[in-house]
Amino acid sequence: MNKWKIGFWICFVLLLTTIVFGLYTILDQGVSLTYMRQGCQWIEDDFKQVIKIVNETDLTKEKIKEVLTADKRAEYLNVKGDTIELATMTLIFKNDKLNKIERTW
Repeated sequence: MNKWKIGFWICFVLLLTTIVFGLYTILDQGVSLTYMRQGCQWIEDDFKQVIKIVNETDLTKEKIKEVLTADKRAEYLNVKGDTIELATMTLIFKNDKLNKIERTW
């Protein structure tokens, strides 16, 4: 067999491998950026909620629950005992007053 044909097929296979690897890398980065952007959006939304809570309530558990349930993301709200869990933060209460905010991520 002619060595030019062998060289062509080796280069062709290497080219296809490089193209497939490049496409995979681009798609993987796109998916990763989308998930990262969503995570940043959750953090930003939680900060906005905490700012609203601090500015508009007297920091009691009932008032905070009212503000949070009026929000469009109330379905993600998890209330357990003396804690209210947001997507990325946990509000901890002591004697029905906001005591501490912890990061859950």
